[in-house]
Amino acid sequence: MEFDVIIIGAGPAGLFCSYKIKNKKVLILEKNEKPGKKLLITGGGKCNFTNIDDIKELYTHYGEKKNFVKRALYNYSNKDLLNEVDFEYIITDDGKAFPKSMESKTVLNWLLEKNNKKNVEIKYNIEIHNIDKTEKFMVNTNKGKYTSKFLILATGGKSYPVLGSNGDGYKFAKNFGHNIVKPKPALTPIIIKDFPFKDLSGNSMNVIIRKEKKIFKGNLLFTHKGFSGPVILNSSRYFNDGDNITVSFVNIDNEEKFKSDFLELLNKNKNEFLFDALKRYNLTKRFIAIMFKRLDLKRNKKCNNVSKEERSKIINYLFKQSFVIERVGDFNIAIVTLGGVDTKEIDSKTMESKLVENLYFIGEVLDVDGDTGGYNIQWAFSSAKAASDNINKII
Repeated sequence: MEFDVIIIGAGPAGLFCSYKIKNKKVLILEKNEKPGKKLLITGGGKCNFTNIDDIKELYTHYGEKKNFVKRALYNYSNKDLLNEVDFEYIITDDGKAFPKSMESKTVLNWLLEKNNKKNVEIKYNIEIHNIDKTEKFMVNTNKGKYTSKFLILATGGKSYPVLGSNGDGYKFAKNFGHNIVKPKPALTPIIIKDFPFKDLSGNSMNVIIRKEKKIFKGNLLFTHKGFSGPVILNSSRYFNDGDNITVSFVNIDNEEKFKSDFLELLNKNKNEFLFDALKRYNLTKRFIAIMFKRLDLKRNKKCNNVSKEERSKIINYLFKQSFVIERVGDFNIAIVTLGGVDTKEIDSKTMESKLVENLYFIGEVLDVDGDTGGYNIQWAFSSAKAASDNINKII
């Protein structure tokens, strides 16, 4: 069975790319029994599909890959996507875009409807045995052989393997000579050794996290075993098992400034209980209570009765408390994959392989991972549009 284009993977990247390809016979091969399984759980099933950041800010949310993603994002930006969707959407206070229904199936149904109108053929429950190329690509599967001039790998990464993302695309890429940057979980919580804040599970606060010379700021969520929340998810690409991190629970980024501020707090509130005075740093009662217990401070201690040694302990506790990462969350809970097909071997304008003509890689199969907040689905759409635009130019 011959096609002009074969796309492997019926996730957002594959479905968007197929609908954007013009005047060509397109086939999508999907290993699952239905499309978009991972898309349906995105954002807790609500599907935060992009963010309204200014384009100059948008590409900075992809870590060290910001220069690689820039051309594709400028070619098809978040504004382009919002102008194109024909379902109603809402923008939250932090700039995230969701379908107004707050259901991921709204986004999936939009993609499927666009493909149905173009008569794109999608085959499900496909097991790919191997892919060869002579003049054309030949994809050998459990349901027959399919040939095409163009092949697009939109297979995703390794996160949520229960939904079918088990790294198949890496195997296919390697067979064509591509280097694979070792995949690891990203956008994932971390488990902390001897975690002291189990009783704060479900609470959140704004913090500053430091790992060596890297600094991360944002909202942290306490879990039963460690930390999560946007600041952890976005920085997890830089974490490994056994790493040391320090956390500042006061939103002051200079230690000397905090010391001065804390001493001023004590002096101005000499006759007030220390417990109550510390609330001015937006610390919850439960957090302060745990700190008092760990530092052996009396609940009735007043600010004018804090010793020099106690001041030092409190400053260290609040500004630079040290933690050891026992374990970074694995692929079963990671939202995306760090690593994948080496972007050095991919044309950043077209997503075409520099090694194999007419072979393209889009979405999470590439070594690109964005922050939480809609950036990864935006990348799926932008990279897909880059590939489709290039294919559309070729007769």
